[in-house]
Amino acid sequence: MTVKINEAAFETAIVNTLTGQADEVADPAIAYDTFGTPGGFHKRTQTDYDKALCLLPKDLTDFLIDTQPKNWEKYRQHHGEAARTKIAARVAREAERRGVIDVLRKGVKDTGCHFDLAYYPPASGLNEELEKLHAANIFGVVRQLRYSQKNENSLDLALFLNGIPLFTAELKNHLTGQSVEHAIAQYQKDRHPKGEPLLQFGRCLAHFAIDPGWVFVTTRLEGEKTRFLPFNRGYMRGAGNPPSKTGYSTAYLWERIWTRRSILNL
Repeated sequence: MTVKINEAAFETAIVNTLTGQADEVADPAIAYDTFGTPGGFHKRTQTDYDKALCLLPKDLTDFLIDTQPKNWEKYRQHHGEAARTKIAARVAREAERRGVIDVLRKGVKDTGCHFDLAYYPPASGLNEELEKLHAANIFGVVRQLRYSQKNENSLDLALFLNGIPLFTAELKNHLTGQSVEHAIAQYQKDRHPKGEPLLQFGRCLAHFAIDPGWVFVTTRLEGEKTRFLPFNRGYMRGAGNPPSKTGYSTAYLWERIWTRRSILNL
């Protein structure tokens, strides 16, 4: 396979896998029983994102209406046309206060209503209702997310679950003269969390620095003090990752780790 050298093509390859539009994956013979099949994400755009709330509000409320209609109707009777705005603001406040992990695990309460914000894979396939709820999770991906209310800085990728941010990523391609080290430096020098809600600790799960050969990750951005750790598979008893038929040795990240099932099992 011929790999295009520009970063936009690298970004496109990742998004195509996430949305199920990839021509091929690294190893189609892999049994995806543990990680789940790649795909199932929906493309979202900048206009879908609320910078102040750090949410995709429509995905959030569509998920609640679809999976918890009785609770939603009760909530809507309290707030009328403002219900969508009210619950999005509530979720944003709780994510800021408790962190998105706790919010996704325990849900939120408002006006006498409890809302679950994610449904996890059932232990077996015997419970049809739980399977339906799990399938109703809405995964979204945004390219070039302009996250700041102060400037036009953007993140190459941002992944969401039911409108709630999970991961951000900066991508580099060593064939253009930049590497994962440049992505790390970008987070350390240009992605400071001060005054940027999305980049503050707890507002998403992790931030990834990625090139075709290497992946590093951090859960806390602290400017130049930020510490990234390797997130690689190893190769021939050393660091790095084995070659891939797609041309991207890091394809395991978006083919096996960033799958709907794997994310919910993390």
